[in-house]
Amino acid sequence: MNRILIILAMAALFNQSLVAQNEIQAPVPSQDTQAAPAFGSQNTQTPPAIPSQEQPEVLNQGPIHEGYAQPLEVVPQAGLIAPQQPPPDITENPSAERPSGTNYVWIPGYWAWDTQQQTYLWVSGCWRVPPAGMSWMPGYWKQVPQGWQWVAGFWIPSSEANRVQYLPQPPDIPDLAPAGGWSNPNQVWVPPCYYWVNNAYTLRAGYWLTPPGDWMWIPSHYTWSPYGCVFVPGYWDYPLPMRGVLYAPFYFPPHFYGHRGFELSLGVVVNVGNLEFSLFSYPRYCHYYFGDYYDDFYAGIGIFPWFAFETHHGWYDPIYEHDRYHYRHSIPHWDDHIRHEYDMRRADRDLRPPRTYRDVESRVANVPRNEQRNLKLVEPIQTYAESRNTPVRFTRMNDRTRRNVQSHAQEVNAFREQRRQIESRPMASTAAPSQGTQRIQPQARTEERPTERAPAPTTKQPRAGTEEQRAERAPAPTVEQPQARTERRERAPETRMEQPRAEDRRSSEQRNFPKSPVTGKSRGLFQQAPPAKPQTEQRVEQRGGNRDGKRESRRQG
Repeated sequence: MNRILIILAMAALFNQSLVAQNEIQAPVPSQDTQAAPAFGSQNTQTPPAIPSQEQPEVLNQGPIHEGYAQPLEVVPQAGLIAPQQPPPDITENPSAERPSGTNYVWIPGYWAWDTQQQTYLWVSGCWRVPPAGMSWMPGYWKQVPQGWQWVAGFWIPSSEANRVQYLPQPPDIPDLAPAGGWSNPNQVWVPPCYYWVNNAYTLRAGYWLTPPGDWMWIPSHYTWSPYGCVFVPGYWDYPLPMRGVLYAPFYFPPHFYGHRGFELSLGVVVNVGNLEFSLFSYPRYCHYYFGDYYDDFYAGIGIFPWFAFETHHGWYDPIYEHDRYHYRHSIPHWDDHIRHEYDMRRADRDLRPPRTYRDVESRVANVPRNEQRNLKLVEPIQTYAESRNTPVRFTRMNDRTRRNVQSHAQEVNAFREQRRQIESRPMASTAAPSQGTQRIQPQARTEERPTERAPAPTTKQPRAGTEEQRAERAPAPTVEQPQARTERRERAPETRMEQPRAEDRRSSEQRNFPKSPVTGKSRGLFQQAPPAKPQTEQRVEQRGGNRDGKRESRRQG
């Protein structure tokens, strides 16, 4: 028996020696010196990670997709000009988690110019419930003598989307603010606006409005295009968190730009409910921004905190007006609280949100949970979908749905290119003005300089009167002939290209468009038709606002 055990033990030792001979063992370096591997020798170690500067970066700040939300310029301005051509579009692959229901439509992303970094950022696509009865006209980049100019997208009634009317530049509005101040929490202020009546502009006075339920009123306004200004009549939209799902923007190193066919997987979304202290407006660019834009540099290029429209009257913020009205009972002095939080972050950089998602992950580990909300503006979509505070319910896409989403994105991008081509055609109305429209000689082009200092919170004065009938006591509407804009600083004439310019237009004209791939259903998110338009808007439309111009443009063919 002992002899058998000894034989088995010797066999086991022999097998172990064979295994040890076949294993690859790393050489043990000397304590004094470490020999470098010979050139060309086989290296079995895992290569180091690519430097972060060379990788795409998910951002905790940046532009908000224009189809999701936009600040309003009541008097439109020419778009931002970037010195470089935008890179090719990126194919996006959204996460399998998507909002439940058939009302949500995918709107693909696009490139946005970052003035500070002098480079392009990718504004990721979003899931959006289109406003009821509205169609989306996506923005695009257009080549101009100075570079590439942004032409903003806009929502337009579906009944008008197939034949868009282009108008002359509307006159300036001296003051958008109510006469008694902004301090009425029980209603929202709708700013004045010009309407095109009998081939001339008529001013509709501002008025107070009580929104029904959770609806948000988007006032009538104009959007600029190189072919002319487009009038967007007021419409009802949804509160910001209920509109859909907004994916986080990306930074790409320059060497990624030439990779056509590059596919981007999306998995980090913006928590829209966390933006109240870090939301900004870039009116000239027709974009909202979120994140750390507190420094004076950003105010110098025209990026302001969202509440600053009350003191800088060049634009209007429907989201801020709606939220102030919404929180009037649950959060007393909500208005002052927002400004106080903004001032604190301007004074203390440690309170500002990180700039990248990677920085968020490393920073929140040392922050109490109740304070993480103000730092984590973006988070994984799985975390967002599982949160009880998320107003959107989610489901998962199958392969067929994913293919449909990618096909739909291609249709939207093709429609964007069609819009660019249509608005690049020669104008029919520049050669001969229509009857009733005064021809005015073109004036020197001028440029409005941005404010150099960030706006400080102002003390609000109480305002008198809170009824919509306030508009009836306003001065009688004034009628003005369309004229070229006069701004503050003249500059040298530019080389004229064979392309239309908005300031050349002297009368209205219409262009035919194919059907927009992004169109809202008549009943929308709340499974009911939106409320009727305010009575003041209905009275202007009954007087023929923007109707006579349409008849005139039809005669032009």
